[in-house]
Amino acid sequence: MISSLQSSLEHPGQAVHPGAGSPLQAAEKEALQARRLQVLGKASVHAEAELKLPRVGLALSGGGVRSATFALGLMRGLAQNRHGGPGGVTADQRRLDADGLLGRFDYLSTVSGGGYIGGMFGRLVSSFGIARAQSLMADASSPVLEWLRRNGRYLSTSGSRDWGTAVVTYLRAVLAIHAEFMVACMLVGLIVVAPHLLQHSTQLLDPKGWAFWQTPWWVLALAGWLLTAPGLISGYWAARDTANPGAKSAGPSVGDVLFLLGCALGTWGLVRWSIAAQLLDPCHDGLTATSAAVLALLSITVGQSLAQGWLFFSGDPHALAVARLRNALTRALRMVTLGACAVAGLGALDVLSWWLLEELQSQAGNDNYLWRGVGFGGLVALGLRTMVQPLQQMAAEAGGRAREWLPRLINVGSLAGLLALVLGWLVLLQWFVFAPDTFAPLINTPSWMRAALVALVWFTWVALTAGNAQMPNTSSLHSFYRARLTRAYLAVGNPRRGLDGDVPTGNADVTAVEDGDDMGLRHYQPELRGGPIHLVNTCLNQTRDDLSGLYNADRKGAAVTATWRGLEVGPSCFIPMKPEHDVGTLGRWVAVSGAAASPGAGAYTTRGLALLLYFLGVRLGHWIRSPGALVPLRWLSHLSWRFLPKPLMLASEASAVYFGGDRPWWYLSDGGHFENTGVYALVKRELDFVILSDASCDPRYEFGDVENLVRKARIDFGAEIDFYSREEASRLFTSDCEGGLTVLSPEDVTNNHSCRGVLLARIRYRERLVKGDDGQTVLKRPEGTLLVVKPNLHNALDVDVLAYAQKHEDFPHESTGDQSFDEAQWESYHRLGEDFGLAMHETWLAQLPGWRSPAHHGIRVAARLNDAKEAKDAPDKAQAAPWWRRTARATAIGATLGLGASGTLILSAWQTIEQVQRKETESRTEASKLFAEVSKGLQGMDANCPKMPEYLYVQTKTLLQVMRGSPLLSLLEREGVDLVAARIATDFAKPLATEAECPATALRMRSELQLVSSFQPASSALSYWDSGNSPGGQALAAEAVWQQLKNWSAKGPLTTTTAQVFREPAPVGMPKDVPVVVATAPASVSLEACRRPQGNTILYVQVYDEFSRAPATALRQTLQAQAGELVQVAPIENVTLSAQVRQQRRPAPWPQPTFVLHDPGSRACAKAMAGLLGLPWVGPGESADKVWVRDLPKSLNRRPGVIELWLPPILQQTSSNKPVAGRA
Repeated sequence: MISSLQSSLEHPGQAVHPGAGSPLQAAEKEALQARRLQVLGKASVHAEAELKLPRVGLALSGGGVRSATFALGLMRGLAQNRHGGPGGVTADQRRLDADGLLGRFDYLSTVSGGGYIGGMFGRLVSSFGIARAQSLMADASSPVLEWLRRNGRYLSTSGSRDWGTAVVTYLRAVLAIHAEFMVACMLVGLIVVAPHLLQHSTQLLDPKGWAFWQTPWWVLALAGWLLTAPGLISGYWAARDTANPGAKSAGPSVGDVLFLLGCALGTWGLVRWSIAAQLLDPCHDGLTATSAAVLALLSITVGQSLAQGWLFFSGDPHALAVARLRNALTRALRMVTLGACAVAGLGALDVLSWWLLEELQSQAGNDNYLWRGVGFGGLVALGLRTMVQPLQQMAAEAGGRAREWLPRLINVGSLAGLLALVLGWLVLLQWFVFAPDTFAPLINTPSWMRAALVALVWFTWVALTAGNAQMPNTSSLHSFYRARLTRAYLAVGNPRRGLDGDVPTGNADVTAVEDGDDMGLRHYQPELRGGPIHLVNTCLNQTRDDLSGLYNADRKGAAVTATWRGLEVGPSCFIPMKPEHDVGTLGRWVAVSGAAASPGAGAYTTRGLALLLYFLGVRLGHWIRSPGALVPLRWLSHLSWRFLPKPLMLASEASAVYFGGDRPWWYLSDGGHFENTGVYALVKRELDFVILSDASCDPRYEFGDVENLVRKARIDFGAEIDFYSREEASRLFTSDCEGGLTVLSPEDVTNNHSCRGVLLARIRYRERLVKGDDGQTVLKRPEGTLLVVKPNLHNALDVDVLAYAQKHEDFPHESTGDQSFDEAQWESYHRLGEDFGLAMHETWLAQLPGWRSPAHHGIRVAARLNDAKEAKDAPDKAQAAPWWRRTARATAIGATLGLGASGTLILSAWQTIEQVQRKETESRTEASKLFAEVSKGLQGMDANCPKMPEYLYVQTKTLLQVMRGSPLLSLLEREGVDLVAARIATDFAKPLATEAECPATALRMRSELQLVSSFQPASSALSYWDSGNSPGGQALAAEAVWQQLKNWSAKGPLTTTTAQVFREPAPVGMPKDVPVVVATAPASVSLEACRRPQGNTILYVQVYDEFSRAPATALRQTLQAQAGELVQVAPIENVTLSAQVRQQRRPAPWPQPTFVLHDPGSRACAKAMAGLLGLPWVGPGESADKVWVRDLPKSLNRRPGVIELWLPPILQQTSSNKPVAGRA
């Protein structure tokens, strides 16, 4: 089937498959002939025979610098195998391998790390020709080899200086990503807080009725679902089959009509009854059972009506109409349910972020939370550390099972991390919009204006940067990665570096950027100088279906092979190179081919891993503009990709949503994410002979990459790959176990240490019609040969290589994550590859099918790749282990150290927990002792004139004001405290019988204890449902802000200092020596406005720290002196201390002195008392706006005549002892 992508990219009448008959195949065939003539020279008498030799390809697998170094050694060994020996041959006797076996290869296919060396060799050939390139490769003392050896640490060639560059590059990438994420969270946050903001500004909803729902979002989610889902469900049930599926619909049955009428009447009756009973008041009650029933019945009525109408008026046969209706209703129900869940999710974010904001605002200075956090963090660390060794053992033993649960674990962890990041930014947004104490210029700014400021910042950022399509690439690590690869590997082909002689004559500084280190892909043609056609393989990520025909839910991507001729996409699509295509340089494609750490990872793509890599800034993938004609998009997608490419690209990376070739930009990553051997592109070309350097990380020799190749070759090209067993190969071919190569079965590689083992396989290409020798057309499957060189150790290796293997258990399959090879590591991999290359001489290769003549295999029984896994799981114990295998001693030492570290951690955690428990026990004992002493002291006391010692008064006040409700008291003791408080509040409130005989001190104690026992403050500066300022007050504040902006535009910027914007935070904990601060106030203020017809005005004063107690006490004395009997002033309470003792959340502090009114009629009294506030809260000459007057939230119980005065915390300046305003 020709896909829409193919048809949009192909030229009329052009075949895109690079097989027989295609323009690409014809162009490559012509180029190969020219290449071979370039190698042979015009004087060679063997030219005709050499030109007819089978096509041979070399594939270099992925595996980072490990694969590159091994492949370099292999290619150097091949380059040293010259026809005619070291002395060479005369010009008339030249063959393709006259300068080395590398001249025999027509194709070079590379993936990931193999591309480092493949690109390096291609640059050498392009600059100096195949003969000189092989000479430089073969020479052990050439500057090229020295350059490559010296730059084995290609990411940090200059040591710490390069690591510094890498760190700042990484930090820059992380900063860019999180800045963009912050902007995205601005939009999400504005959506999340929208209902809250509306309630905050209008006070439309009754807090008492809506407090149960915690957020309006949950009401909207449930109400929306009830309004739609029941109708969709009932409509599905109404679509019933009939006995005659082909008949037209006869309309609804009598039962359907009666059911519909019943639902309609029930809805109408329920609505009328609810209105009469005043049960339908959403602003007051939220969503009640009655309103939910009304919505559901209405939905069922409408759903039944629409379903019956659809079936009746549809012109389709009844069965077809029912099928279509059911499909549509099911899809609609899915969308409705997902929408409801999404809205509920917004509500969850709203509730969680608000809860966190309240906790952070209220717990400043509470060291209990610090200890709890340390204890919890210690337990988590202990759990993780204890689980490390079991998890490692499970992963090592489980194999396939580990690969199943590990992605799930990463998914869960990454989603949890995303939630934490989103909540963090939402808390910051909630604080900025709703908290009264933000930045000084915004304290009197209404919430809706703050939200508008955030929206303006978001819109400005999007308008200025959303069209920058290159930002996702420039903010990633791709440029750093490409630059290091280019200078470490590709630069050897730069003539300016002067590496083609015996001594370097150019710039040998690998950290310097030199012109010519890289070259454009469209100019990269090594075949013109006798080299192979270089195929650079990458992966086009695609996790969403489109119309291109390339989507595969398991592969999640398609192969993209790049050459100067164009791009091959998938198994059959080819896009010819055009001048307008943005193909970039060879370095770009080599880096993209090795972009293993990317949010898009082909078949390995998961949302959790994508999130993890995205937020860690580990992004090596690359976006390129689509090189072909675009597939038509819907108008919204078209406009989005036209004007908002940057946020769409970043969102795709974060969410692992890629559309492949169906979008104007493609996301490319490591070619190993699709196929890691590089043989895929060679099988597509049906080569006669392929040598694979398979240096992937495969310590168990499971041949996962080869297995993937076999599967994809069969599915995409109809090719079958069968491996020789050792017995079958020894029957057909000669082998030299001492100095040459031996063909092994896959299972023999696992425990081989006596031979240079390789794998040999037959490739049977797709069956086709060909003409036989007798002229008859017959079906035939062309054959090819695959020779797999996989790193494995044997006894004949150099002693330094085997010594390295003894010290490093994983060699030669150390982790791909290690991309910084030291000298010993680099030389060991290089020498291992060179050992294989030297043994691969022409005489041994000539006996294999496909090397000198078309391949015809005589294989009888093929070996299985699964045998290798079984051999690893059940090794032959009778076989003696070689001396260079690592012993178990280091493993035992590591386990012992791990157990010792775990024991130390357990002991430390136990001591911490024991200390916390001891402290809590002591506190409980002191609280119980206090309750017992107060209870005993109050027994038999005269309530009319309570003559008590001062210490008993202090204890009683502490018990009622601070300890009341504290979990330090037992349940029985808490009930006793409540009884004591109720008794004091009742008895001490009775009129005095013998007033003249009671001392003034006793009367004061009586009054203050009565006030303390009858009230506990519960208001806070931060309330979800109540803004603290009426809509009218917010309107006045907005007018003041607008006036300030007008003044600013007319007179210049406001004179706001940095100290005013960023005020010093309040101290954590209570100081040992509280400074004496004296509050100042005007001499006399009339408080006649506080007179009440019945009873007195009662004022409760709250502070947040002990710094404020002294000036608050002075203020209380002033109020008592000025008010006389008009106002009763209760003792001062430190709400922070009370909350700590009760283990409750402290009320969020008010940023300015605030009177909270229980009775709106007390507003004049509060304004009059505000005139008595002086230093340290109100300075001389400051306006009355310095003191706020707010109403008590409607969700709290009100007491007529009660006013709360909340005094913000203060700090003492160390230099002048002058108190200044502060905040918590």
